[in-house]
Amino acid sequence: MSGRLQGKVALITGAGNGIGLAAVKKFVAEGAKVIAVDLDITNAEKELKGNDSVIFVRGDVTKEDEVNAYSFLGVEKFGKLDVALLNAGASHPTQSWLETDVAVLDKMYDVNIKGPWLGMKHAVAAMISSPHGGKGGSVVLTASVASLYGQTEFSPYVASKWAVRGVGLTAAQEFGALGIRVNTIQPGATRTQMYMGSFTEETRNEIESANVLKRAADPSEIANVMLFLASDESSFMTGSTVAVHGGQTPT
Repeated sequence: MSGRLQGKVALITGAGNGIGLAAVKKFVAEGAKVIAVDLDITNAEKELKGNDSVIFVRGDVTKEDEVNAYSFLGVEKFGKLDVALLNAGASHPTQSWLETDVAVLDKMYDVNIKGPWLGMKHAVAAMISSPHGGKGGSVVLTASVASLYGQTEFSPYVASKWAVRGVGLTAAQEFGALGIRVNTIQPGATRTQMYMGSFTEETRNEIESANVLKRAADPSEIANVMLFLASDESSFMTGSTVAVHGGQTPT
């Protein structure tokens, strides 16, 4: 199937690398116009140079004035906003709880919770201001497999990603009456800069051996599911948490 997002306008945060960049490429290939946002958008600009379906924005998901501005950019440039993939996130190296500085927790909540909370607030407002009034809109939040269980030496990240699920479930109830769907995706180990930087090779091997496929995902494999949730193919899905973790189901 092709053109699965034909005619739609999408906002994607965390679009500079990894899963976010993979999603930008897939959304554009399926017909969408995309507002691609990241603190460092250079890599995406290089890889998609000359593609007039993408507007690149250097933006901070924790700054409300910036979030408001880029959330309405699709409306300003393309006349509407249909999809918001609120994917930007931060991680941290594993460390004993007792040795973790509270600044790590502050950063995780600032980026991983405040970011999608603000993104939801302003993206939904942009959808409502569109000619369709929000009807048919789709919001996809990126949580983590870590939002399905606990993980030692990773408490700030785990706490923040559990909270993302709460944001998604609440938003699905609040905005359903407007015809806006909200779903959350839980990626497992994925070969991104953030994943590689958070864990040692030994720890990555342990993580990957915990899933039944015994490997990490390619970012495009996660982006495939994001594409489905953004498209009208998932029109009866909202309030769902979709695990894409290769069968990693610890308790």
